[in-house]
Amino acid sequence: MTMDQNWSTNATLTLPPLSLMRVRVAYRMLAATMLPAYKGALLRGGFGYAFQRATSACPPACWGHSATCPNTLICPYRQVFEPTRPAGSGGTLHNLHDIPRPFVIEPPLEIKREYRAGDALEFGLVLVGSALDLLPNFLYGFAELGQTGLGRDYVRAHLERADVLLPFQQLGVNVYTNGEVNVPVEPPTHNLAELPIHAAQLPADLQLTLHTPLRIKTGGAFIEHVDLGAIVQATCWRLAALTSFYGLVPWDADYRPLVSAARQVRVERAAIRWVDWERTSTRGGERRSMKLGGLVGSVSLRNVPIDVRTILLAASLLHTGKACVFGHGRIEVSHM
Repeated sequence: MTMDQNWSTNATLTLPPLSLMRVRVAYRMLAATMLPAYKGALLRGGFGYAFQRATSACPPACWGHSATCPNTLICPYRQVFEPTRPAGSGGTLHNLHDIPRPFVIEPPLEIKREYRAGDALEFGLVLVGSALDLLPNFLYGFAELGQTGLGRDYVRAHLERADVLLPFQQLGVNVYTNGEVNVPVEPPTHNLAELPIHAAQLPADLQLTLHTPLRIKTGGAFIEHVDLGAIVQATCWRLAALTSFYGLVPWDADYRPLVSAARQVRVERAAIRWVDWERTSTRGGERRSMKLGGLVGSVSLRNVPIDVRTILLAASLLHTGKACVFGHGRIEVSHM
């Protein structure tokens, strides 16, 4: 038996004790408006500025000018939006150009565009590692974003409610209602180290659904079909980066045998298509259009090893591939 075969059949994958939190957030629209079908950029676009304005540690002189801020302390804004590379972060991170952010905005999957005054707009928020302590900052930031206004027409929205979800459930604990934050001492969280236990409860034959555009490059080009090895590799890389920047213990495992095992999984009944998604970026003060297309759809996976199931579960929580912060790379693993 080769090392790859042994990994895929008998070995138990050990993941780092990285905590993450899933939050369900609800706006109430204060006026009628038209919003884009995919709302990832809508919610992410002005959020960085709103987060900074809502953070008491950031004086107005720093708003939009954090690079020239005289404060030498690492404020919440810099922790989230301008993280620095940790000392000794070599290995798999030696060629890292864009540091992953410790949060994911999960826009609603519905493509509703027309909103009336009083309509609800619900979305998800995932916080990773050290960012869990900044939950109140995120909530005040979204409240500020709603007051500033959403979309091109800057239609105001009232942040009505936020709930921290229980692991693998849609039930939650209320942490925000109409301007009041009430986070319990120990809110519900996921511990990635416990994912192998959940993976063992999944069948070997799975349905993999790509809910939002999946953008993964291999060989310099984006994949145009479900390449499970590429998905596992991208997820492992994301785990390594997130644990290095925001976790207690870096994860520097050699995951090449796991990628090899994923490539041997049989992929069937593929119903996959490429969708283009466009957003406007104002980074650097210049407006420019960016295309962030990717794969959506579903496939069936046959005889998935338990360790591959574990990584797919991690991807379902953290998202995978590029542009995760906008909600891209949202996958679901379910029974066939």
